[in-house]
Amino acid sequence: MLEMLQPYSLKSLLAHPEFVEGQFWNRKSYDADQLVIVEGEKGNDIYVILEGKVSVCTNVKISEDRQMLSGLCELLEGHEFAHFCFFDDEPYSATVKTITPCQMAIIKAPKLKQFLERNPEIGFHLLFHWMQMLLPYLRQSNKRVANLFSWGLKAHQIDSLL
Repeated sequence: MLEMLQPYSLKSLLAHPEFVEGQFWNRKSYDADQLVIVEGEKGNDIYVILEGKVSVCTNVKISEDRQMLSGLCELLEGHEFAHFCFFDDEPYSATVKTITPCQMAIIKAPKLKQFLERNPEIGFHLLFHWMQMLLPYLRQSNKRVANLFSWGLKAHQIDSLL
């Protein structure tokens, strides 16, 4: 039965007649090279890229006085980001910066919850879509952690002791 589900992305939700622009979401334009969200800051906005391209980065602490910004991925038209604020009140876990001029749909998480409570079938489809979208990222993260662990064992010659 789940194979028959049609994905219900946030982009498709924007076209729903009851999910009214100005009431549940707003449109905003960004110039190239402009910060959209900053890692560590709190917010309750979820974003859909309507036009343009962004870079997702995170700060990597090398030592007490050294950091570097590490690129995680690039997102294009139709991609969504900052979903976690739908589920908790934690700060953003990455920085998102525009690469090209962009137009975004910005959805307030509490407003989205309000809409989905009145439309639970859409909510189920949207959450299913999010799981399909986030699981590959989680699997990739698990592989990266395993590879880093393996590299650490080899770098410190611990692998020869095992």
